[in-house]
Order: sequence, then structure tokens, then C-alpha cells
Amino acid sequence: MGHRLKIGAGLAVLAGVLALSGCTSKPELPEHKPKLGVAQNSDGIVTFAVTTAVGYEYAIYYEDPKTRSWKLIPGCDRIRGTGEQVQIEKKFNSRGPLPAFTVRHVRLN
Repeated sequence: MGHRLKIGAGLAVLAGVLALSGCTSKPELPEHKPKLGVAQNSDGIVTFAVTTAVGYEYAIYYEDPKTRSWKLIPGCDRIRGTGEQVQIEKKFNSRGPLPAFTVRHVRLN
């Protein structure tokens, strides 16, 4: 048991020295962070504009006000990145405020 304690203490000291000397890994930032623009006209047509990159697939979600959970907007999934801004139009209830929207993406292999 004494050997385990010495090894554990040694590893803790080594980790502390490495951290103080700047030898820690930085969190990996995503290569691409899409932006989502949303506009609505008086007929209830909502236009989504997503900045895309080649090699990614996108999906747009809305926050359900009753359950406070994110739900996929039908027809706004599997949006292929083109390297350009992609626009999608959907009809929503024009009599009330729009819910919150977000875009999620995955890297394609």
C-alpha cells in the first residue's frame, strides 16, 4: 500500500509541475460555428439563414414554450453545408411571438 501512496503523490506533483509550466492542453475549439438569422413576414413565413461550411450537416430547432425542450423543425434537418449562406422558409403562426431558435451541426466523414 505504501508504494501506491508514493506513486499517487508523485503523479500529483508531476501534474502540478506540468500545469504550472504551461504544459496543459487547451480545450479544442470547433472548426466552424454556424450563425443563424431569422426573419418573419406578416404572413407568418419565417426565413432562416444559416452560414454553412462544406463537410457539415445542419439542423434547426425551436424551443417548445410548453415543455421548454428543443424540437426539430420538420424539413429543417439534413441541411448540407455548401460554404455559402443557405436559406429555408417555413410557415409559423403569425399571431404570436416566435419561439427561440438554434442551429446544430455535425461534421460529415
